Amino acid sequence: MNKVLRRAFLAVVIALPVLVALTVGVAAVNRFAGPLPPRTFSMSTGREGGAYHQFALEYRRLLARQGFTLVIEPGPGSVETVRRLRRGEVTVGFVQGGTAADSDAEQLVSLASVFYEPLWIFHRRALRVTSLGELRGRRVAAGEEGSGTRALALQLLAASQVTPQNTDVLALTNDDAEARLRDGRIDAALFVISPRAPIVDRLLRHPAVELMSERRHRAYTSHYAYLTSVTLGEGMVDLARDVPGEDKALLATTAALVARGDIHPDLVRVLLGVAHKVHYRGGLFEREGAFPAGTNLQLPLSEDARRYLRDGPPWLERILPFWVAGIVDRLFIILLPVVTVLVPITIVSAALFDRHVRRRIGRWYRTLRDLERRLETSSPDDLDREIERLHVVERQITRRTRLPLEYMKQLYDLKVHIDLIRARLEQQSRTGRASSGADGAGPTDAPARTPRRLAAP
Repeated sequence: MNKVLRRAFLAVVIALPVLVALTVGVAAVNRFAGPLPPRTFSMSTGREGGAYHQFALEYRRLLARQGFTLVIEPGPGSVETVRRLRRGEVTVGFVQGGTAADSDAEQLVSLASVFYEPLWIFHRRALRVTSLGELRGRRVAAGEEGSGTRALALQLLAASQVTPQNTDVLALTNDDAEARLRDGRIDAALFVISPRAPIVDRLLRHPAVELMSERRHRAYTSHYAYLTSVTLGEGMVDLARDVPGEDKALLATTAALVARGDIHPDLVRVLLGVAHKVHYRGGLFEREGAFPAGTNLQLPLSEDARRYLRDGPPWLERILPFWVAGIVDRLFIILLPVVTVLVPITIVSAALFDRHVRRRIGRWYRTLRDLERRLETSSPDDLDREIERLHVVERQITRRTRLPLEYMKQLYDLKVHIDLIRARLEQQSRTGRASSGADGAGPTDAPARTPRRLAAP
């Protein structure tokens, strides 16, 4: 019973720290890694056919390879995307620089800027406009309601003292604005669209329409951190026909991947990995490798995104598929405290077991020592009892002692010593009996036999 209780106590002593370590590991996973990310999430874009929507389709294709399903939610533009993000209707979206409010920084974060979006200011050629301020009093199309174009256009026009009070600022779709400008029904139109958009190509080639080169582009970029200036060089659109006919200085904002502040950290890395594949090549205004980047952002950069942009993906995700790396990473966090506890327990247990084995063998050796001490004072009958006791000891050792292989040498040494003691006991027993027999036969038996032999005749 004591043996059973002792084993139960040892099991509790070992299991309790392991359970505590497992609890610590699970708590650490929940605190630092959390559950695995959702396999399905949504992205808000602009109108179908626009640059945002086209990029979202590319994201969806690449994410599907990693086991994710991206649901694309088209909309009028960046302003609506910001609203959707605030309301929690989507996980991530493309947002044009300059469209978010300062209060949005409390709920939303930037993951990266991904490409430039030039502000195209087309006007009737006859106007000879060189800066936004010269549009005061004109009929100006400034994007549709809810679009990033309108939010940015109104902000820059207001900074140039062009307001709805002194100027007819119209809310029109891109197609409607193009048609009215070509027909001469408006004086200027502002677009924030890709340089590859068909509208840009058509207006650049229209004889009655001119692309404005912003004379004060450095002034605007110094006042707005999310703006930069880019140059549409002569002939960059059409080298053979020399379109445009001269260099044009344009203002450009940056499109950013924006998400809610509580986005799963793993999704941040997944999205930035896809963004790197999609945007790394660059474009008409972007040099190769310039994007994704953590610059020219209106909303604060996520800390998870900052680490990824600085250090790249974790080493596990570089050598393993994403989902496998995520599971291995979490198992590592769980097992680390367990291993931390088990290593010293294993070392201490090995030392205790070694001590236990030595004590058990030591007890048998003490028994042999006691037998050996009794050799000199034992009678033959006592020696026989000691020999029998030695047989009992040997049987007990054989039956009760179960040792690992590394301790078998000590066990066999013990058995050799038992054989030596037994041999001495048996030899001393034989010697003692022989001596006793010789001493008893000399003085007593011989005289008795002589008279008998003598009386025979």
